[in-house]
Formats: sequence, C-alpha cells, structure tokens
Amino acid sequence: MENKCLKTSVFANENIFEDFCEQPVDVDFTLPDYCPDISKIFKCKPVARISSKGINGNNITVEGNVTITLLYCDKDNKLNSFEYQYPFSKIIESDTDLAGGNLVCRCKCDYINCRAVTGRKVDIHGAFTVAIRVFKRKCNDIISDIDDSNIEILRGTAPATVPMGYNEKYIIIEEEIPISNSVPAIQNILRYDAFPAVKECKILNNKVMVKGDMAVVILYLGEGESTPQTVKTTIPFSQVVDIKGITDMCECETKADLSNLEIKPRVWQNGENRSFALNAKILISCESYCVNDITVIKDAFSRKYETQIQKNKVSFSKIIKNVKETGHIKKNIEISENISSVLDLWCDIQSVITKFEKDNMLICGTVLAGIIVCNQNNEASIFEKPIDFQFKYPVNISENQMECNPEIEIESCGFTILNPNCIEFRADLSVNACTYEKSNISLITDMTVDTEKLIKKRQRHAITVYFANQNECVWDIARTYNASVQDIMNINSLEDNCFKENTMILVPLA
Repeated sequence: MENKCLKTSVFANENIFEDFCEQPVDVDFTLPDYCPDISKIFKCKPVARISSKGINGNNITVEGNVTITLLYCDKDNKLNSFEYQYPFSKIIESDTDLAGGNLVCRCKCDYINCRAVTGRKVDIHGAFTVAIRVFKRKCNDIISDIDDSNIEILRGTAPATVPMGYNEKYIIIEEEIPISNSVPAIQNILRYDAFPAVKECKILNNKVMVKGDMAVVILYLGEGESTPQTVKTTIPFSQVVDIKGITDMCECETKADLSNLEIKPRVWQNGENRSFALNAKILISCESYCVNDITVIKDAFSRKYETQIQKNKVSFSKIIKNVKETGHIKKNIEISENISSVLDLWCDIQSVITKFEKDNMLICGTVLAGIIVCNQNNEASIFEKPIDFQFKYPVNISENQMECNPEIEIESCGFTILNPNCIEFRADLSVNACTYEKSNISLITDMTVDTEKLIKKRQRHAITVYFANQNECVWDIARTYNASVQDIMNINSLEDNCFKENTMILVPLA
C-alpha cells in the first residue's frame, strides 16, 4: 500500500535553541580632566548593542558594547555629560549542534544604578539581557493523497506560510551633519542617539530591496552657551539582501537593528566645530515566506482491510498582517514646579504587549519620558513620566492561536511648553509588526494497509438505522461502521457533514 501514498514535504521554521542570558554591568570610572566636577547626576542612560555574533558547532558567541551616557550638572548648574564604553563578550554553550542555524540576538537593559562616589568618581551597577534564538527550516513529510478505492479520506486545508529563507546584511553609514552658521560652534556633545526603521520592502527574484530611515538626535552645547541645542535629522538608507528562491509572490519580515553608533564633532579648517561626524552600523535582517494554503489529509481508514496509521502534529503559521507604520503619541505632562525652559527631553520604550479582540490587534505599551527643566531660579531638575500608548489595527482573527512580537522604535520626540506647569509631549513611534496565525494539526505521515486481514464490520445488514446526535459528523459515523461517507450523504440526502440537531439516518453497508 505504501507505493499508493503520495507524500508532500511541508516546511516550517523550528527553534532549535532559545535562551536569555543576563550580563552584569559593574564599572567605576573617574572623569577626565576636561570634565567639570559633578554636583548632581540627572540621568545615567545605558544602551546595549550587539556588534557581532556567530555559531561555532555547539557554541554561540555574542560580542557588543554598552554605551553609558552620564548626564549631570556642575557647581554652576551647567549641564554636562560623559560617555563611557563598556565592551562585553558572551559564549553560550548548547547541547544541540547548531551548525547551519540562523542566529537572532536582541539586547535589553534591565536596570542601572549610578552614584557619585566623589565629585569625579562614579560607581555604576546594572544588568542587561541578551535574548538568543537559533532556528532552522524543518521538513515534515506528510501524506497528501492515497490511490485506493477502498480508502476513505478526510481532506482539509492547513493555513500555511512556507519559510523560504533568512539572511542578514550590515550597512555602514558615514555622514556629516552640519549646524547652521547662525548658531555658536560646537563645544561638546551632551547626548546622541539614532533609531533606524524599515519603511519599504520590495521583493525581486532572489533579492529583497530594503529601504528605510534612521532618525538622529543630537544634544550639544555651543561655545559660550549654557542652554543646549538640539539637532534632529533623518538619514535614508537602502540595502539589497540576497535570499535564494524568493519571488515577487513572497512576503518578507524585515528588521533594522543598530549595531554601532558614534557621533563626534568635526573640526573645520578654521578650527571651529561646525558639524558632526556620524558613523553607524545597521544590521538588516530579512525572513521571507510564501503564503500558500496546503491541502492535507487529516484522517483516513480502509472500508475493507485492517489499517495502521501514523500521525504527527505539524505546526503551521500564516502571515495575516504585516504592519509597517508610524504611530503618534500626544499627552500633556504636569510639572510640579514653575519652569522657564526645557534643557532636554527624551523617551525610551518601557514595555510592549499585543492583544487580539473584536477583529482588531491592539499594540499597547509604555514609554518613559525624561525631561530636564530649569525653574524660575535657573535651577535644573529632572522629571520622568510613564506614558501609555495604544495602536489599533484591523485583523481577521481566527480560532487558531494569534501571535505577534512587534518591534517598536522611537522615531522622534518633541515638546511644547503650554504654561509654567505643563508641557505637551509628542512622540512618533515606528511600528514593525508581523502577525501570524498559528495552528497545530494532526496529520497522517504514514499509512499501511494489511491486505491479508479483512476488517470485522459492526453492521451485518445492508442498512443500519443510526440516531445521530447534534454536532456529530458523518465522517465519525462512517469510520465507526467502516462505511462510505459519500454513500451516507447520498442515501440521506445530506448537504452538511455535521448535524445541527438530533437526526435519524441510514448507514448503508459498504
């Protein structure tokens, strides 16, 4: 019987290794001579980035850097900063051979504690987590058809998104960012950051064209100035990523992660610092799929011979929504003291969750807004406020499991002083969210019919009277009596496979 079974290969991505590794940050440093003494620390901001990663047999190597930016004021109440680089390297051992797997790593800072031991020495303790995932494309062979007139077949459809391939590529961006001639030359940089986001993804044969923008923000002090200036700009980027076998009929989940960022003042020929030299490294990752519902066999039995069936649960996933949009936040923030100016404002993503309800996907989260302000006496202080957000997207929700792990990045943030006690906070968030329908279906992977053994049938007469219960299905009745599904449907003039109410039917002998 085996030569009458037609088999089909079904592909799915399978995680072969997952882990979360905590990396401590324990460092103390002394400010260099060009930095003034610390009077008050406003913010210690850590940003962990992965610069390189790799698989060697059973081992995973992850290397990166934590950029720690210390914002503080000196005895003259002037805003200052110092940047400290904390490199890290991690080797993770696995019991599984990971060769040929695709490695995905993400970093998230868990906490940071900072204190000034003296006016020039700082002690920092914290930790960040490295999330590691290794996956491979797995092949499952299932029976897709059976050529035997004695076999009853229950066919079905599996909602599937066939993984076609995964690839990564780095982009190096070197850019000069000038400042206006109407403002003082750059004295020193207080803080900087960049946020890459994919805006467009076009699939060609064996290639993915990725286009995006990197939002850059720089806070600096001009020469002879005490109030910081902010420079905001957007740098476009594009990259071609090769993935063998994909066509314009495929879809692609694409992400951009910042692996390295360095911004320094650039000295012009006249000796002034009137521009910034930016050097960035962005990792573009592309995971491609082909959306294709697969015809499968959920069950089968022989009306004549004894049959042995092997079944395995096969996991299927299907992309049903791919969001690449910008979400907007606007909220008034009350300040407990009268303010005269805002020295700095930033925000960080604190948490993100996804909910599915009433044919909508809700992406909910919290950003933490940080604000350094000056009061009427020109004294600086810091406020941090959590701000909730929610973005709604229509989705066709099925009975299967829905899954989405959105990537939310800050594109920009700004403010307007409404009155001495209130600030209007604004932020644009880049939303990159691929939504999947997940299903586990028990499918036939092997079937053997013993033609030497006839089955013992329950019915001895040509027709059996059967009382079917509500929601009972013809297939289950036919399987019980080793009867023909089509014969039962025909003799009882049935149109639906399942009964909506208790019904008496006739079951003919096959």
